[in-house]
Amino acid sequence: MNAVTEADLLSRFGFYKGALYVREQSLCVVSDVHIGLSEALYRQGLHFPLHEEETLLERFEAILGRFKPEVFVLDGDIFHAFDRVSRDVKETFETIVATLKARCEVVLVRGSHDVMLPAIAGGSVERYDRGGYTVVHGDQAVDDHGTLIIGHDHPAIEIDMARFPCFLYGRAVARGRDIIVLPAFNPLSPGVMINYVKSRDFLSPILRRVDAGSLQPVVEVDGEAVVLPPLAGIRRFA
Repeated sequence: MNAVTEADLLSRFGFYKGALYVREQSLCVVSDVHIGLSEALYRQGLHFPLHEEETLLERFEAILGRFKPEVFVLDGDIFHAFDRVSRDVKETFETIVATLKARCEVVLVRGSHDVMLPAIAGGSVERYDRGGYTVVHGDQAVDDHGTLIIGHDHPAIEIDMARFPCFLYGRAVARGRDIIVLPAFNPLSPGVMINYVKSRDFLSPILRRVDAGSLQPVVEVDGEAVVLPPLAGIRRFA
C-alpha cells in the first residue's frame, strides 16, 4: 500500500478550512461550495438564520490570508440548486467571486449541480490543468490527466464518535497518478461517512476505479492538518 508520511504530504500541500493549496503551483482549490444550500434548508422547514454568505466569505478570506494563492479554483457544485438561482444566491456568488478576484486569478470548474452557471458567469470550464495537476469536479470519468484534484463525494470521517470533514489522498492510485478528494466547502453540508466505504460506494466514477482502502484521510484539528493511516488500517483498529 502506497502510504505517504505526514511530512511528505504537508511539504507539497496545505490543507485549511476545506481548501487544498498546491504549494509549487500557488494554486488553491475548494469544491462543493453549494451556494444556496441555506435556502434549500429553509424551504425544507429549517427556519432559523444560517448566515451562509457571511460564513463562506469568512472562510474564503481566511484561506486567502493564509496561502496568498496566484490562482483560486472553485471546483464544481458552486451552486446547490440544479434548476434555479435566486437573486440572493446570485448576489452571494458575485460577492465571493469579486472577493477572490481582488486577490488572485479565479477559475470556475462546472460540476453536476452547475446547470445555471454558464448563464450567470461566462468562462466556466469542465477541467483546469496547471503544472501537472488536473482539477475536475469528479462526477464524470477522465482518462487523460495529471495528479487529480476532485470533489463531488463530500468525504467525512468519524473519530471517537465525532464527525470531521476530510480530504482523501491516494498515491499513484488513479492510472498511476496521485489523487486528492476535497471535502464539501460549505459547512452546512454534513458530509458522507467514509470510515467503511468500499470503492463501489463512491459517487464519482473516478473513485470507483480506486482501491478505497489505500486512501489516506487528512483532517483539520485547530487549524492544522493531521494525516491519518490508509482507510484499510483504520478499519482494522476500529
